[in-house]
Amino acid sequence: MNIAKSVLPVFCALVVSALFSACSTEAIWVSRDQIDFDRDESPMYFHVANNNAEMGTFTVNITGNKNWIKVSPQTIPCKPPTESGMVMERIEVRIDRSRITSTGKHTGEIQLRASGIKTVTLKVSVVQTSVNPTLPPLSINNPVVTYKSPSLIEFAFSLRDQKDRAVTGEPAQFGLQAFESRRPVGTPEGLTLRRGASRQLWLSLVMDYSRYMTEIGENAIDEMERVATEALLPSLNEDALVSVRAFYRNTENSKEIVPFTVNREFAAQEIREIRSKYLPGFNSGARVYEALLAAIQRFPEEERTEKDDRYIVLFCNGRDTTGVPSMEIVREAALKKKVQIFVACLGDSMDADKLITLARSTNGRFVAADSLNTLQTAFQRIVEDLYGQYIVRWASGREDTFNIIPSITLTYNGAAASYEASKAFVPSQHLGDRMRGELILVQSETPGKNTKVFLRAHYVPYGISALQLRVQSSHSYDVALVDAIDDGLLAGWQLETEDTQAGEKLIRATGSASIPFAAFGAMLRFEFDEEVEDAFTSFVIENAGYVDGQRFVLM
Repeated sequence: MNIAKSVLPVFCALVVSALFSACSTEAIWVSRDQIDFDRDESPMYFHVANNNAEMGTFTVNITGNKNWIKVSPQTIPCKPPTESGMVMERIEVRIDRSRITSTGKHTGEIQLRASGIKTVTLKVSVVQTSVNPTLPPLSINNPVVTYKSPSLIEFAFSLRDQKDRAVTGEPAQFGLQAFESRRPVGTPEGLTLRRGASRQLWLSLVMDYSRYMTEIGENAIDEMERVATEALLPSLNEDALVSVRAFYRNTENSKEIVPFTVNREFAAQEIREIRSKYLPGFNSGARVYEALLAAIQRFPEEERTEKDDRYIVLFCNGRDTTGVPSMEIVREAALKKKVQIFVACLGDSMDADKLITLARSTNGRFVAADSLNTLQTAFQRIVEDLYGQYIVRWASGREDTFNIIPSITLTYNGAAASYEASKAFVPSQHLGDRMRGELILVQSETPGKNTKVFLRAHYVPYGISALQLRVQSSHSYDVALVDAIDDGLLAGWQLETEDTQAGEKLIRATGSASIPFAAFGAMLRFEFDEEVEDAFTSFVIENAGYVDGQRFVLM
């Protein structure tokens, strides 16, 4: 009993000492002990490693003690040193300045914790020169104002709410006012609000099949393909031209899977077969910027005009292996062709700082999904952004030489947003024939299957309630009106066709009301039974039926 009494205190002391020692074990190494952002809005980085060879691999949790400190990733494995040295993990730190509510210098900490390991702390400081105001309930973003003949004024923009989410109401749900230097304009000038999808849309889908994606999880690529085929493609108008490109090795350039086509079913099927049909063998590093540049180069050579919209949607892990070409080269190419780049990044975004810059500088968006469970939600934001594009257009009745400042005001659910053009409109510089309408044929092939051609209007003059065409073709086809759900200008009209002679059809569309003045959008769809190179041998717009001087020309 005396021995037990004498041994017990010593034993307890040893246990306490061992526990205290274990809790104080130093094993977390960091490359820096403080980060000073000052006024810089770019992300900063530090490295973490296990510098204790006796500890084995352990998990480190990384958190900031202020809500404006954002770290990625938040959990990492720390492996023991090897013969080559410490195994380092890179951590990205960003400052969410919208959460800082006062000006001046602010400080915080990043703590790195692991079970049984001594906690390590990094100090973070930042200088806030102004307090970010609360976002308004409705705001006009990335507005582009264009003036063109005949006296057309056009505002193209996206709408966001106070949570920075896209506003995706139908045009009829908005209130609209427009002004020319405070003078209101309206129906006589053809004032209208239309969805951006009314324009010809070109969209290139670029997909990451590299080792980085497979390391996220065995279902990562399956989920990427699912949201592309089940969320993105069904959201597009039927005349939207879609292409698909994929990359999976750092030793090979990306591959075009689907050239631009309106056949969404074909594009979806090819996406589902990418791995078995186009990307055989092993995967390795990622050529993100090569794939983006190649996708940009496939858009039409002429610069984007007010008549079409061009987008790239990139699915990726955020990591690029080669660094060639540079982000700056890709950005310049995108800006030259006016291609907006949207990025859906799956996994941590610690290597994605350049992609964030690229998306923002091309008026796109970067969204991150930290897990497969949140990919659908993140990608839905990109779909909303594509759907939340709008166009306000009217044809000014003025012909003088005064400098006019156009402006617009939209209302939606009780909220209002306004924008005033920064450049003056001089009516005399944009005069044209208001009675001359412009039409264009847009042809699309589905490789090995068939061809579709859409007749689109760039500009419609006054008083058009009928359209008559005389069309010759060496191939069999069906013709139909483009539906209202796809922003068809002739939706609800009556369509009649008559075979007048071998290979020739007389096509007549009539409506109970005129097409809105100065309108634009898809009108007719011609669907051929096979893939053809030259769809028509003759395509004539019969203008004789217009008695007030209206006429259409095929551009």
